[in-house]
Order: sequence, then C-alpha cells, then structure tokens
Amino acid sequence: MADDKCVVCKGNGIIELLGSECPFCNGTGEPNKPAKSYLDSHICQCIFLDRKRCPLCGKRCHHDTPNKPKILLSPE
Repeated sequence: MADDKCVVCKGNGIIELLGSECPFCNGTGEPNKPAKSYLDSHICQCIFLDRKRCPLCGKRCHHDTPNKPKILLSPE
C-alpha cells in the first residue's frame, strides 16, 4: 500500500535528490502527516534536475519559466 510509507522519500528513508536522510520520517520510511501535507502543496523541484518533471512527485513541471515557480502543485 502507498499509505504504509513516507510519501516524500517513498519509504527509502533517504531523499535521493539531496542524498540525505529524509527529515519528515527521520530515515525510518514510515508514513506521517507532515510529509503528506508537504507533498500536497509543494513547489515544483524540477530546477534540480531536467526542468521537465518534479523529482519529488513525478508530475510534469509547473514552472512557466526556468527558476521561477508560479504554480503550487495541488493534490489530486
């Protein structure tokens, strides 16, 4: 189930984008409300990679110009 792991690090305990321990689950990979709330309203992080997809949620980029986030991702 998707609900049995941290939604930010996907249960790995490490945020691959940063190469560090997930601050939401403290590296345990367990689900928690702060991580879910963050992912529900985060700003697209595509500026760290290819500028086409957000590495956190996998959705298409929501920037209208490089390095200038204009739209918050909304929960689906």
